[in-house]
Amino acid sequence: MLFWRKTADDGIVGNYADALKRIKELETENKNLSYAVDAYKKRLEDEYSKASYSIDWKKINAFSIERMWDNGTQKTVIGYMQQDPVVTTEGEGESKVTYKDVVREWTLYCTHEEHQRLVKQFNEYVKGNE
Repeated sequence: MLFWRKTADDGIVGNYADALKRIKELETENKNLSYAVDAYKKRLEDEYSKASYSIDWKKINAFSIERMWDNGTQKTVIGYMQQDPVVTTEGEGESKVTYKDVVREWTLYCTHEEHQRLVKQFNEYVKGNE
């Protein structure tokens, strides 16, 4: 009988038959994970990237719109100024600091075409406010 020599953290203990069994288990697990990844990619494409957006540019006080990559996924980022005061507690004690016109970002996961439509709307908004 041939015995399998265990190496660090390989999870295989026993003989050759045990090793073959473990290989089959890992292959099945890998196949199931591949199906799950494909399902998430399809969902991302169907539900999120095809979404359209309606933005009140003036109300959010937008100043930029950009297309970026984030972990292999494209996203649209809209920069805007939060006009409502933001009150924070900083330092020791109860000293409160009020900030106005805080820069924020709004992230949208959309197609390139939707991004271009939003850029066109944003440019029209900027021209109308010059």
